[in-house]
Amino acid sequence: MNSRLSTIDADIEEILNAMSAPERIALISKAVLWAASEVGLDGVDIEKSIQEMHHERLHEIAQKFDDRYFELQELDDPEHLTCFSKARGYSAAAFLAQGNIHEAMYEAIAATDAPQDILRIIKITRGGEA
Repeated sequence: MNSRLSTIDADIEEILNAMSAPERIALISKAVLWAASEVGLDGVDIEKSIQEMHHERLHEIAQKFDDRYFELQELDDPEHLTCFSKARGYSAAAFLAQGNIHEAMYEAIAATDAPQDILRIIKITRGGEA
């Protein structure tokens, strides 16, 4: 069965699958925290919630932003995209706190719509050039 990550970037999924578990977790943590920062979330709060495995809290916050996203989209309010990105950022953190790494990476990419930046993070993390 394919993950959602493979539907948006099979190359990233393939790279992740080839990594050791500790290397994969470190990389995805960097990507999730980068995505959170990119969409204006409090990185310290996100990191603390991940470390303390408060995935329920993170999912609840993501759901609130998703609900607001749908409300604003119905009103044709351009702020709906901001809510979407924040929901994806919180969702990425929640999945990471649960240990669901492929979903965490999928949501980090969806939050920023920047798989090329995630690939750059991968290259830097693995000791390559950006």
